[in-house]
Amino acid sequence: MRVLLLTHSYSPEVSPPQRRWDSFVYVMREAGWKVQVVTPRVASRTGTIEPNRRIGRAEVGAHGEIIRSYASLRKPRTILGKLIKNALDGALMLPRALLQARPSVVIATVPALPTMFVGFIVATIFRRPLLLEMRDAWPDLISDSRILRWKWLTRLAHWSVRSIQRRATVVVTVTDGFAKILSREGVSAVRTIHNGISTRNFEVLPAPPLRTDAKLHVLYLGNLGESQSLESVILASTMVSDEIQVRIVGAGTASERLKRYADSIDAKIDFQPPARGEDLRSHYQWADTCVVSLRDDWASFNHTVPSKIYELLSLSRHITGIVTGEAARIINDASAGDIVDHNPNHIADLWQQLYLDRQRVDVGSTGRDWVFEKASLEKLGQKYVELISGIKGRERDRG
Repeated sequence: MRVLLLTHSYSPEVSPPQRRWDSFVYVMREAGWKVQVVTPRVASRTGTIEPNRRIGRAEVGAHGEIIRSYASLRKPRTILGKLIKNALDGALMLPRALLQARPSVVIATVPALPTMFVGFIVATIFRRPLLLEMRDAWPDLISDSRILRWKWLTRLAHWSVRSIQRRATVVVTVTDGFAKILSREGVSAVRTIHNGISTRNFEVLPAPPLRTDAKLHVLYLGNLGESQSLESVILASTMVSDEIQVRIVGAGTASERLKRYADSIDAKIDFQPPARGEDLRSHYQWADTCVVSLRDDWASFNHTVPSKIYELLSLSRHITGIVTGEAARIINDASAGDIVDHNPNHIADLWQQLYLDRQRVDVGSTGRDWVFEKASLEKLGQKYVELISGIKGRERDRG
């Protein structure tokens, strides 16, 4: 079996799609499959590429996969910049993908929408099955976010995305709710392979250091974008400022706007830059509860589960879940936190309750146990192997 994976994020970049596909490629390689990866790569701030990672040169990945990269822009801070970057990445991905050895199956993983169109073209030219993975609820998000200003362009984008989904051999979603929506929209072959975390090199979070204050420590760590609607978190912090300390770690298109908003209402928020490695772990050790937030006025987010939830479950951290739908159900099923809406008064009330009753933030190992049973990426990767094997088996039967 020879798999051609088209993805906008892959090692050495660190991101939720990268972590998912690092585990899945590991499982495929363990099954003896050959894997080719085509992905963009960004130069360092000095304009150079890491040693032994030259753009365009075939590299051997950590699991023996072959990686072909091409030059890409640094991650933009604006929505328009993201659109331009994704469009350029798609245009450069196509010729690179067509130069690879003819695969048994083409996999295109989205949220970068141009990747799905590249995958469709490549699969058509190679006359091979297309497995399309939709990590987000596209094209519904186009309408919800109003990312395109003209209605005719929104309708065209919606039609184009849905057309590719209907023509794909199989569409994989990461939530059950979005799979049902696609089925109702005429996408005949839909499978759900949920998100999760890697459990093959799992490390338990060490015990937290001794506390130097009595406040409840509230942490938000992740993307600072339009999707999170963190204004409600910032406003809520001003209502219980004597009892809590809020730390926001990350970057994104809404970063500067959120800082200005916090200043304007005199919210004592500790903003910090994105963190990795030991810095990341120290933030989690500092926290009593961790916020996961998705705005509630976009219907597509009822069928979206942030990858951060699985990470927090595995680390046995209490979750302040400002989410609805499937994301809220997972937190409740794992007994790993509390669900609240975006009303700042309700968020502040919850934090005050947690401040007064610290036992509630001790969620034990229930979340970790839930992840190992239902959200191990290595176990989920086996489902991918079975799915692709089934596709090729049906092809042989027809042949």
